[in-house]
Amino acid sequence: MRKILIVDDKEGIRTLIREVLQAEGYVVEETSDGWKALGWIRRVDYDLIILDVKLPGLNGIDVLKTIRDEGITIGVIIVTAYEEINMKMDVKNLGVVASLSKPFDIQDVLEKVNQYMDNHKQGD
Repeated sequence: MRKILIVDDKEGIRTLIREVLQAEGYVVEETSDGWKALGWIRRVDYDLIILDVKLPGLNGIDVLKTIRDEGITIGVIIVTAYEEINMKMDVKNLGVVASLSKPFDIQDVLEKVNQYMDNHKQGD
């Protein structure tokens, strides 16, 4: 089973993404907390993370920078309400799979997830 972590401070967004991904057969965990996400990422073998930039406490960019500094190369899709070009350049340099701006179409999220999963088969 392919496992995905959703990290977003908006419960409604997490619920929507979780329900769509579970319907596709993915195992999904979720949190609204950057610190908790970082701990889980260090302990659990996720296939992909869907990560919001704006989180209370430890923000998504800091989560991403920390895992990259620790050599964790897991795929990350950034979701953000920010339109800043500098932020998009920062996350591209950190090896994100894709970035989606809020509000987004849930089908775009599903498409990005499926593309990544198809290109990164289990056991690769």
